[in-house]
Amino acid sequence: MSCYRLFAFDLDGTLLAPDGSLTPETEAFVKGLSCRARVTLATGRSLASARPYALRLKINAPAVLYHGAVIWDFAGGKALSERRIPPELARRALEVAALFPLHVQLYRAAEDPTVYVERVTAPVRKFVQKESLPVRTAPLDRLADDGVLKCLLTGEPGVLPSVGKALREAVPALTVVRAEREYLEVLPPGVDKGAALEWLCGHLGIPLSQVVAVGDQESDLSMIERAGLGVAMAHAPEGVRAKADKVVEAVWKLPI
Repeated sequence: MSCYRLFAFDLDGTLLAPDGSLTPETEAFVKGLSCRARVTLATGRSLASARPYALRLKINAPAVLYHGAVIWDFAGGKALSERRIPPELARRALEVAALFPLHVQLYRAAEDPTVYVERVTAPVRKFVQKESLPVRTAPLDRLADDGVLKCLLTGEPGVLPSVGKALREAVPALTVVRAEREYLEVLPPGVDKGAALEWLCGHLGIPLSQVVAVGDQESDLSMIERAGLGVAMAHAPEGVRAKADKVVEAVWKLPI
């Protein structure tokens, strides 16, 4: 893989083990890779949640955060790109979400680590503990008036396909994507990991043909399909694996 100049890795389910840990093999692999190529993260996580991993892994390229709503330069300490959900679209998405048994989270800005919710429910508490984020209750419709980076909907896996269908019909301009088994992400118009990766490649002057993108969920598919080499994890849904160029059991098993 000497022709590849940029490696973009998803975090949860890709670099991180099921228990959320970073194994010694994965850490050593990514750090070694950064000695010979550009390495970055492409994750749905917020800046505050992704920062510890970016620093620990010593990534050397700007990171794709919030599924592409933000591209953050850790070296410079600033956002290179930031996209927001327009207020009227955010309010409409919240109206649709209210029709279903969901736990709704809003993210206001990259520099704000807070997860905003109407109520701190058990799934919300579990999420913020996992990602070590502060949580605050607030009227979400009022927060939407300022525009938000993304909306995370947590619910039963059997319910989420219906939620996604309803959102795509009611607010077709927004990107709606399944991030994990119990998560559905609502993103600004035109935002996904693939579009963000393409923007980053233009910024770095690296052709997409010289990029390796690795992920494990539907939300990773756009970057897996755009990259010169798209890699899916072995546990990824069959639809993701089918569209990848290569499938691996662990990132450190990439044949480089």
